[in-house]
Amino acid sequence: MTGSGDPIAQLKKRINASGWGVAVDETLSFNQPELRALADLWRAKAETLKALPRREDLDIRLLKPFLRHLSVAERVEHEGRSTYRLRLQGSVLADYFGSQTGKLLEETAPPDLVERWIACYDTLLLARRPLRLVGTYDKGKLDYLIAETLAMPLGNGDLPPVSVLSATYYTPRHKARS
Repeated sequence: MTGSGDPIAQLKKRINASGWGVAVDETLSFNQPELRALADLWRAKAETLKALPRREDLDIRLLKPFLRHLSVAERVEHEGRSTYRLRLQGSVLADYFGSQTGKLLEETAPPDLVERWIACYDTLLLARRPLRLVGTYDKGKLDYLIAETLAMPLGNGDLPPVSVLSATYYTPRHKARS
């Protein structure tokens, strides 16, 4: 897709207009080597399957090196609108944010972050390809962190994808490269 029909271009425009503290990189130019390795793993599975990998295609043995940094969010309908429920949350994420597994985004984050995450996840599922997201945290104890995230759509058989697999690594701002 190109122009105004490109969901990634639309997301970037929305990010600029909203002033969200996140950058989208569809080239997947990671600073974190683990994210490059996970992106390669996802791509290899997608090529082998000739489809988006499903959650069960990426088993625990394959994901073991990344588990502490992983999350899975699933799009659900709640009170007449679309949102995401966290189905899995790695221990690094739980250390920063508390245990969020099973909760809706609205139960876990401030409204400005919920809006940003829903927009990013929706775009990812629509584009059907992985994205690199780099964001800053300016809330309380997290004001010194840069988050580098690989977010990947997961297949849903013959139905449109509804789940996002993400891996996030945090770096102190004074050590981060964009």
